[in-house]
Amino acid sequence: MDKQQYLTEAYHQLNNQEYYKKLAQPIYPDTVPKIKTILDNLKTKKFINTKQHTYLQGTPPIRPRLFYILPKIHKDPSTWTVPHTIPPGRPIVSDINSESYKTAEYIEHFLTPLSTKHPSYIKDTYHFTTIINNITIPTNAYLFTMDINSLYTNIETPQGLSAVRQSFLKHPNKARPDKELLQLLEINLNYNDFEFNQEHYLQTKGTAMGKKFAPAYANIFMAHWEEGALAKCQNTPLHYYRYLDDIFGIWTHTEQDFAHFTHILNTHSPSITLKAELHTTSVNFLDTTVYKGNKFIDTGKLDIKVYFKDTDTHALLHKTSFHPRHTFKGLVKSQLIRFHRICTQQTDFLTATKTLFKALKHRNYTRSFLRHCLKTFRKQTHHTTDNIIPLITTYSTPNVLINRKLKHNFKTILQQNNYLPDHKIISAHRRNKNLQDYLVHAKIKTNNTPKPKYQTDSFTHIKWFYNADKTHIYPITHRLPPTTKNTVYLIWCNQCQIQYVGETGNQLTTRLTQHRYNITRHKQTHLPIVQHFITHGIRQLRCTIIKHDPSWTTKQRQKQERHWIFTLNTKQPTGLNIK
Repeated sequence: MDKQQYLTEAYHQLNNQEYYKKLAQPIYPDTVPKIKTILDNLKTKKFINTKQHTYLQGTPPIRPRLFYILPKIHKDPSTWTVPHTIPPGRPIVSDINSESYKTAEYIEHFLTPLSTKHPSYIKDTYHFTTIINNITIPTNAYLFTMDINSLYTNIETPQGLSAVRQSFLKHPNKARPDKELLQLLEINLNYNDFEFNQEHYLQTKGTAMGKKFAPAYANIFMAHWEEGALAKCQNTPLHYYRYLDDIFGIWTHTEQDFAHFTHILNTHSPSITLKAELHTTSVNFLDTTVYKGNKFIDTGKLDIKVYFKDTDTHALLHKTSFHPRHTFKGLVKSQLIRFHRICTQQTDFLTATKTLFKALKHRNYTRSFLRHCLKTFRKQTHHTTDNIIPLITTYSTPNVLINRKLKHNFKTILQQNNYLPDHKIISAHRRNKNLQDYLVHAKIKTNNTPKPKYQTDSFTHIKWFYNADKTHIYPITHRLPPTTKNTVYLIWCNQCQIQYVGETGNQLTTRLTQHRYNITRHKQTHLPIVQHFITHGIRQLRCTIIKHDPSWTTKQRQKQERHWIFTLNTKQPTGLNIK
């Protein structure tokens, strides 16, 4: 995914006015005194002490929140934002060191215990397998799963706050400052502004992934939501369990009843919609497949096995990577432990292991190494960690040698003096910085100005362009040089993204020279494009060819120009065109 693809998907989301609003300037500086007032009240009421009061205000300098996306490459490519080209992104707002970061941590401290106090709660995969192993179901029962669409961003703030308030009332705690917690939560939700590509936005709906309290907040909301939704249903599941936005259940009524049940859930709250699947024999849930196996007819018990998504490449750590030797063995062992804890049948465990080993062979893991890992896994014994003394250093070749010497000398001292006779010394390594740490950043970096090419540093090749609102994407299938004649071209400001559409029968370089002359010499300053780049600077001007046909007449070319001015909405005030 290149930078332009990344920006395309990010703006595709940020221009959805149901969830985000563009700001002229950040508002987080105005939030600081609001938070301080609440913290002062907490200190006055003796809910927090002076040290906690200082901690919750954060450490200056306070930085803006940063928006970024994680591409969902596991989705069906035909459903991508640009099919087979740009995958949808999971929106994240990095909250670290923001003005509300510490208060979000404070809120999470109180919400997390409440988020587990509902009957449908699933902690993790292993908790889910325990639940399944302990239930018995009728022979003709259906298995179903449901997936909630974009839960975090679809929680209406008033309903979310109400759910938390109801949870406080249901589970009273004198040591919990309910009033102040709700005030801080409201600030965290309503003043969640952030920066993206040097532009400022405000999230107007839902909570952001990146807030520490987000999972607990979503869980409390969903517990309140499902309590109300299930109360409306005449026919309910025999078993109903939920892990955040993923639901698993057992259905003992008809398929028609299930369709009606799903309809009730989908209409209970306008912002919450679900996608449901009903099956007679098996369903995929989290990283497991739950199915009616050989023992089901006699016992009514379900079996579980590991579920691998079609897009799972098993791209685990490459064997040639610069890591301690035991890391590779530990990685394989951890996967075998996971398989063993999930699978209820030995054949399923062996099948999952075979799938993993087949993938790891392509990552330079030898067959003998993998066989050894499996053999030692089967013979593993549990060791206590109470009598371990870790020697911790950042991993590097010199530090490995230093650790080895220190361990040897330390052991000798202990043996000679009979200190800590039952203790074992081990080497433990912190991860060193890797390429990702140096190359990947939440903040969008501006490109350095390229060296002049084709007598202009303004021309660039791009794969897509947008309308003024960035709601529609138009691909560019050609790669023409700026010396091309008979073109419709697009100029935009690299700083604010405002656009201008023009046409020329001459080489584009000639037309660009005219534009640059007017801007640098302050000629024809009545034109919006000249006024704009005098203000923002000529170095912010970018240009590309969007349409070209060597056979166009002047009228045909001008007609194309008018079409794209209208399509991209580049007339003032949304653009720089005046005609």
